[in-house]
Amino acid sequence: MKLIVDIHVSDLERATNFYTEVLGFPCRISEGTWAAILIGDAEVHLYLHGGTKGHVEFYTDDIHQKVEELASKGVEFHSGIDKPEAISVDESGITTFPWGKTAFFKDSEGNELAVVQDLDTHPPPPLR
Repeated sequence: MKLIVDIHVSDLERATNFYTEVLGFPCRISEGTWAAILIGDAEVHLYLHGGTKGHVEFYTDDIHQKVEELASKGVEFHSGIDKPEAISVDESGITTFPWGKTAFFKDSEGNELAVVQDLDTHPPPPLR
């Protein structure tokens, strides 16, 4: 099985460009009212008629590097200090939580997205 997340968009071309050009994910197919964006073994489907307007997260191993990369492409990050369990927000807009860090931003259609990184509470064993 493969995970698919459906996201509502009002302008399919603009949204497809955001997910491919800004976020850097490839588009598998685009047909009239929807597009399939490949993200690892999962897909985000962009729909003109349907899909969530809620929160979608992308995991990264280096949130500071990813925020810097996306900011250089015009992505604006906003504070998540109003979210439950938020502890603080740094100058880059990265919000710290007890479990890790999240950088919140909006896609071209106004949907809230986030880049997340868990705390390293279980470091890998030393190399032998």
